[in-house]
Amino acid sequence: MYKGSTYLIPTSLLLLLLSSFYTLYTVYSESTNTCTLKLVPGNFTSGITGAPNDSVVCLLPGVYSVNGDVNIANKSLILQGLGSSASDVKIMLSGGSFKLAPSENDTIVLRNMYIESLTKNPAIQIYWSGRKGVRYDIGSVLLENLVVNATQAIATSVQVGPDVKLRSFELRGSLVLAGETGVQIGPNSTATGVIIIKDNTIHAGKIGIQVGPDTQVAEYLEISHNNIEASVIGIQIGPSRENAKAPPAIGKLVVVGNKVISNSSNVLEVRSIVKEYAYIYLNIFMGDGSKASLKIDPDLIPVDKIVFNTPEKVTYFYNGRMFTNYLGNYYVDWVKPDNDGDGIVDYPREIVGVYRDSYSLADPSILHYLTQTQLEKPDEEIYIAMGSGILTDLTIQSYIVLALAIILLMVASMFKPVKTTLQQACF
Repeated sequence: MYKGSTYLIPTSLLLLLLSSFYTLYTVYSESTNTCTLKLVPGNFTSGITGAPNDSVVCLLPGVYSVNGDVNIANKSLILQGLGSSASDVKIMLSGGSFKLAPSENDTIVLRNMYIESLTKNPAIQIYWSGRKGVRYDIGSVLLENLVVNATQAIATSVQVGPDVKLRSFELRGSLVLAGETGVQIGPNSTATGVIIIKDNTIHAGKIGIQVGPDTQVAEYLEISHNNIEASVIGIQIGPSRENAKAPPAIGKLVVVGNKVISNSSNVLEVRSIVKEYAYIYLNIFMGDGSKASLKIDPDLIPVDKIVFNTPEKVTYFYNGRMFTNYLGNYYVDWVKPDNDGDGIVDYPREIVGVYRDSYSLADPSILHYLTQTQLEKPDEEIYIAMGSGILTDLTIQSYIVLALAIILLMVASMFKPVKTTLQQACF
């Protein structure tokens, strides 16, 4: 009886504390997902203009026809569709673009909607809204679970720029359709933080993803886990070789886990200076179905800073057997010989100049057995810093976990002497 009493008080108190923090987290989550304002097609344009800073604006299902720009500037705002899928909330732009310009410490989030441009304007454009003649920083933009369609004319679907200097940009989990360029970062733009383009499907009439020309990414550029189909170039980073301007610089470059198909066989071009490292691995490079061409300038990225295989060995299954090895990329024109049957071509694949992929894959099916954590590395956590009080659920979870750990340590130290006192009382 006394043994049970010994732990009754600390257990009850601990459960109470855990319950309190769970309630706090639940209330916080619900408050961040609660709509500050709900809009229907009739009040859409005026509602966006008048939406207060740090608000969550929700769009009820329907078709929102707009003749002109939808402009969100100089504020933090979450704009999200309330449909069960992105296509339930359709914004049809017949005379402009969806234009986003958060001020320096702000973040704009677009989520769960369908945005279509019916003109040659970009469907979504992140632009500079400072005074004429002076370039100010703008903040962060997150685009998530969207359908962005610019196929009615020869147009770009998502454009960051031209001539902007922003903190960070993310495009995640979206379908991007473009008559010309799927996603363009630039021209003549700078990201002082990170650019992340991840888990998207991109179909483009010309270029799938274009970073540049003349675009700088100070910290980190990640292009990962996308399905890209383009007529001319799958991924282009930096200016074309014909461009006489000096190439821009990127801090860290990660191109991992993409499937890239280009009708011209030009799947990847990199003509930028990479300051720290470039990781290019576990991609499927299909080209036009028979050839895959990678154009990477060896004069700009030293051979000791670029890696065409996983930095560490990984475990994978192939033809019923388990292997552990480094893994490179799959090239449609370099699939044999594989005499030892480990799924890795026996001879290195020449990229250009001194670059080699020594672990090129004989079969892309290997990638199906790898976990998400094996497919990417950076050395540090990548995130978007949400401005003006808008936080992500991940951030609040981190704080709660830390707080709980501290409380557990405090409870353990508090009740150790209590247990001793109770034990002494028993004897």
